[in-house]
Amino acid sequence: MVNVTLRCALLASLPVVAASSSFAADMPQSNSSPVIINGERPEADNRVNSLSSLGPLGTTPVLDTPYSISVLPADVIQNSQAVNFKDVSKYLPLVAYQEQQGPDVLRPQTRGMQGSNFQNTKVDGMTMFITVGNALEQFQQIEVVNGVSSSLYGPANPSGMFNFVQKRPTDEPLREVAVSYNSDTIGTARVDLGGKLDPNGIFGYRLNALYGTGDAYVDHSRQRRLLGDLGIDVHAWTGGVIELNYSDYSLEDKGYPGWFTYSETTVLPAAPDPTRVGYGQEYAGVELHNRMGTVRVKQDINSNWRAVAGVLRQDGTRNINTPVNNLTSNTANYTSSFANGFAPRFVITSDTAYLNGNFETGPLAHDLTMGTAGYKAQTYSVRVAASPASVRLGTANIADPIVFPEPANGPPDTSSRFDSSDNYQQGFNIGDTIRFNEYWSARVAASQDWFHTNNFNVKGARTTRYSDSGVSPTGSLIFKPASNMSTYVTYASSLQVGDLAPGMAANGGSSLPPYRSKEYEVGYKATFAKIGFTAALFRIERPFANIDPADKVFKISGEQVNRGLELSSVGEIVDGLTVFGGLTVLDARLQHTALPSTNGQNYVGAARIKGNTLFEYHIPGLPGLVAVFDYQFSGRRAANDTNTQVAAGYNLFDIGARFTSTIGRLPVTLRVAVNNVTDRAYYSTIGPSNLTGTNTGNLLAHLGAPRTVLASLTTDF
Repeated sequence: MVNVTLRCALLASLPVVAASSSFAADMPQSNSSPVIINGERPEADNRVNSLSSLGPLGTTPVLDTPYSISVLPADVIQNSQAVNFKDVSKYLPLVAYQEQQGPDVLRPQTRGMQGSNFQNTKVDGMTMFITVGNALEQFQQIEVVNGVSSSLYGPANPSGMFNFVQKRPTDEPLREVAVSYNSDTIGTARVDLGGKLDPNGIFGYRLNALYGTGDAYVDHSRQRRLLGDLGIDVHAWTGGVIELNYSDYSLEDKGYPGWFTYSETTVLPAAPDPTRVGYGQEYAGVELHNRMGTVRVKQDINSNWRAVAGVLRQDGTRNINTPVNNLTSNTANYTSSFANGFAPRFVITSDTAYLNGNFETGPLAHDLTMGTAGYKAQTYSVRVAASPASVRLGTANIADPIVFPEPANGPPDTSSRFDSSDNYQQGFNIGDTIRFNEYWSARVAASQDWFHTNNFNVKGARTTRYSDSGVSPTGSLIFKPASNMSTYVTYASSLQVGDLAPGMAANGGSSLPPYRSKEYEVGYKATFAKIGFTAALFRIERPFANIDPADKVFKISGEQVNRGLELSSVGEIVDGLTVFGGLTVLDARLQHTALPSTNGQNYVGAARIKGNTLFEYHIPGLPGLVAVFDYQFSGRRAANDTNTQVAAGYNLFDIGARFTSTIGRLPVTLRVAVNNVTDRAYYSTIGPSNLTGTNTGNLLAHLGAPRTVLASLTTDF
C-alpha cells in the first residue's frame, strides 16, 4: 500500500513540485469577498505572497525566507467548512498533530517532532495555548515554519511554529451570513461583518459570531459551539494602527468515542467503527471555554523602518471527562474510566515587540530585525484528585462495547483548582539578512532567552524552582539563480526548557537541564506565473529522556533523530485545474538509547510517508461551479517503542462541489462535501508515551472520523 501511495503522491506532487500554499500570486490579498460578475466568482489559485508575521521579520516574502514555509489561506479554510485545526490540518500536507483529549485538544507538529501545548503556537506572533478550544472561523490564515525556529520566537520544541492570523477589519463593507449542516444533524448559523465605523475611516471593525448545535455521528452524541469575536482597528495617526481583538469561544462535545491507551506489550487491535455506541458515553466528553484578548500597535517609521508591539491575554478552562479505554489484554479487553488529572485551566500573558528595516554599508545591503518576545504561562491543577475507583466506568471488549451507567457522583469535579505551575520566558532576538549581490545573500540570527519555572502545592507553597538561560542561533546561505527561485542551506540550534521528572522517578519533581536541538536543512523554492513549488531535505536531532529502569532516575537516555524530504505544490496545473498539496517522507528514529530493544527503532506514530493533495476543477461552460477532490494518505506507523507493533496506514478520499451565483441581486455560494467517502475506520493519532521527548506513560490511539456529510449556504447582503 505504501508503494502505491508513494507513486500516487509523486504523480500528484512532483510534476508541479511543491511548496504548500507558499507562493505568491502577484494579485493583492483582500479580507473582503470577491466581487461576483454575471454570476461568476473569480477564483484565486490559493498562492500566498508573504507571511503576516514571521517572528521579528514582520511581513516577509516567502520566496526570500531560508526555511520551509506553509500557508493556509482564507479561501481554503472557508471552502473546507472546517471548524477546528484538526479538520483543516490535512490541507497542510507537511503538518501533523497529536490528539491529546479529542479532536479539539491537540498539539500540531512538523517533521515528526511533538509540539508543546503553548510554545509552538502563536496568534499574530504572540504565544497562546493551543490545547483549548479554538474556532477556525475567527482566523484569516494559518502560517507554519517547519522545524527549528527558536531564533525567531525563542526556546520551543523543534516541531515548527504555527501562527494563527486573526481576521481584520475590511476596507469595503462586508456583510456575510451562512448556515451549515454537519452529520448527523449539527446545524450552525454564522455572521461575518466588517467595514468602517466612521466616514473618515479612522475606526474599522470585524465581527464574527456563530452558534451551532445538534446531534453528532454517534447515537446520543451531541455538540454545541458558541463564538463571539470582535476586531477593531484604530487609524489615529499617519502610518500607524492600533489593532484590538477579543474573542470568547465555548465548545461542548458529549458522547463522542473515547480514546484507547495501551502498554508497550499490549496488542493494539485494528481501528473499530467510531460510530458504534459504547466507545464513548453520552454523559462524558469535553467542555472547553477560551477567552482571548490582544492589542497590537504597528507603525511605519519611514519607508525603510517599521515597528510592531503587542500583548496577548488568554484564559482557557477545560472540563475533560472523556472516557479513556485502557486495553488490558491482547484480546482487546479494556477498562473504561473518566479522563482525569488533566489541567483544568491555562492562563497566559504574552508579549512581542520588534523593529525591522533595511540599510546599506558600502556594497552590502542589510535587512535588520531585532525584537523581544516572552510570556508568563500558568497551569492549574484540581485541588482534590479523583480516585481510580470513583472514575471507573466498567469493562468491555473492543468487539462488544458497552453503554455504562453514569456513576452516582458523576464525572470528576474540576471546578476547584489552584495555580500549580508558573512558567516565565523572555528573550531578545536579532537577525540580519546580508545581500552581497542579486544572487547571493546570508542570514544570521540568534535569540538570547531567560526562563524559569515555579511549581506549587495545593496550599500555594513553592515546591520546586528552576531557571536557566541560553542562546538559540541560526545561519543560512541563500542563492537565487533567478528572481523567481531560491536555494538555501540552513543550520539552526534550538534551546528549550528541560522536562520535569515525573513523580514516580527517583528524582521526581526535579528539572533536567535545557534541551538543545539541532537542525540541518537544504531547500529549493520557485514560483512561476501559475504555480509554485518547494523541496526541502532536513535532519533534526533532539534529546530523549526516560526513567532509567536500572536506578529509576529520570534522565537523558538517547536522542530522537528525524531525517526527511518535503515536497509540496500550489497553483494551476492546466486551465481550470488547481492543486494544493504535497508529501513528507520521514525517517524518525531513537538512537543511543539505554535499552537495546528501542535503539534504532522508528519513533511511535511517525509515518514514513504522509501527505495530502487537494484538486479543484472549474467546470467549463458552467460558470461558478467547482468540483473538489481531496486525497489524504499515511503510511504505517510504529505503535510502540520496540516496533513490535504497527498501526495500519490509510487512504482517505473527500469529494465535493461549490457553486457561486446570484439570487436576485445577492451573491450566494453553496458548498457540499462528503469526507472519508469510503467510510474508512482508522487511527488518526498513534501517540507515544511522552509529550516532549520523555517516555513516562501509556501509548494512546485516537479514532478518526467516519464518513461525514457537510453542506453550507453563504450569502452577502
